[in-house]
Amino acid sequence: MAATLELFDGSTTIDLLGANYNATLPLEIPPSPASAVYAGRGLRGVRREPRTISVGLNVKGSSVSDLRSKLRDLERMLATAQRRQSLNQGTKVVLKCQLANTDADDIEYRVMWGELELPTDALDEPALSTAFAAPGARLTLVCEPFGRLSSVSVTADTLENEQDGANLNFMDITSVSGTHAALLQLKIHDPNNGGGGAWNGSKKMWIAKRSGERRTDALLFQGEAETSFTAGTNPASTGNTIFSSDGAKVDASASGGQVSRIRWRRGTVGSELLKTVWLTAGYTTFQIAGGSIPNGLYRVLVRVLVDTTVGDATGPNVVAGDMGFALGWSFGGKSKTPVDGDDVKMTLDNSYEVLDLGELVLPPVKVPDGYTAPSFDLRIHGTYEDTATANEISDTEHLDWFIDYIFLLPIDEGAAIVDSVQSSDRLLIDSLSETPGVYLLNGSDVIQKFATFTGGPLDIGPEDTRIYVLRDDTADPSTIQFRLTPSYVPQVAGL
Repeated sequence: MAATLELFDGSTTIDLLGANYNATLPLEIPPSPASAVYAGRGLRGVRREPRTISVGLNVKGSSVSDLRSKLRDLERMLATAQRRQSLNQGTKVVLKCQLANTDADDIEYRVMWGELELPTDALDEPALSTAFAAPGARLTLVCEPFGRLSSVSVTADTLENEQDGANLNFMDITSVSGTHAALLQLKIHDPNNGGGGAWNGSKKMWIAKRSGERRTDALLFQGEAETSFTAGTNPASTGNTIFSSDGAKVDASASGGQVSRIRWRRGTVGSELLKTVWLTAGYTTFQIAGGSIPNGLYRVLVRVLVDTTVGDATGPNVVAGDMGFALGWSFGGKSKTPVDGDDVKMTLDNSYEVLDLGELVLPPVKVPDGYTAPSFDLRIHGTYEDTATANEISDTEHLDWFIDYIFLLPIDEGAAIVDSVQSSDRLLIDSLSETPGVYLLNGSDVIQKFATFTGGPLDIGPEDTRIYVLRDDTADPSTIQFRLTPSYVPQVAGL
């Protein structure tokens, strides 16, 4: 027997087991056609066909007017459900059944349509003058199982960003204790709010999802893990400038403490003019072993820096906008070499930025039995295009491209980008409400703006799902932390 049976629309609650409505029990709920297969497993994606729930009512009132008011309240709630259903406006009217004596056993049904049937003489004035009741009524509801149990909240361990170690820059939702097949809200915020390791000012943030077996793919590549450097075109007009590279160059402001560096410098005493054409000055290669190549659609994000001491007394210095980065790759005899227009220019000199180098599609790799797949070589090119003929490079000057890390942001399963996020802000990934979304909140959880989606909207639950977070902070991002607070309400199959 149900402990509670209530209809509510967010503001008004009608207790169908109370003194005024007094439903007759037992309440019979037809099972889902899929319940025989999925019963007790709590799996997401179970077919949840609408079913009809019917209950007898003895509606009572303190007067004829009060009785009519109670009947109107019930009919108005049913009309609201039907109107919102026809307009595809989602959940409004809900039937709540408490199957035991605790809130933890609450199950909710989304009311799609309803009808209140009254006996022909139910509102006969002489009869009502003494009883003030409409006995023998029947309430019929067509519902979708909403399957909510009581909401669960937990504060997860602090997540550190772009760190060399087990956490890297993702959170496994499976690490949140609780039920699978849940609808989930995940709040991302700064645990320090101005303290050590806090978000550094107002920066951009990327959020992405990856689920299933692919969630364990390696998607972050540190600068010190490059496999080789290849010289490109000499940025200078003569042959005196030489190419050099430093694998695992120490840099305290880098996420792993080291970066890869592409360098062109003047190799002899004297000076020479820099070219005024677009060119690739060389690239560093990050190799993914054949058996470990992820597949999917990605945005290629790189944390990079350019540094230059080029310039002379008579002309302008090389500016950050003369230097940039571009994506290239090589795989199984196929390759991509960037051309003018593929590169992304830097906006600052001697300051790290996270650049989006464009999309990369990594298809599933088919390999004959007994053979080994080729490696996939990610190539990050340093690019140059002089904007003035007066720039010269001398024996004491150089052009440097630094690469801290590459991150493949998976966008095929949903990703969002939020600009101007500061330490007092909070981001909310919402799959709990009718329409999934990503929102920027202030410290009081008031919505400030909506995120820009890349790929599909994020629809997340605690089943084999990994959430990635990347933030464009100028300091060493290994010290940047995120507090993750999930709240979820498990779906229940077969009800």
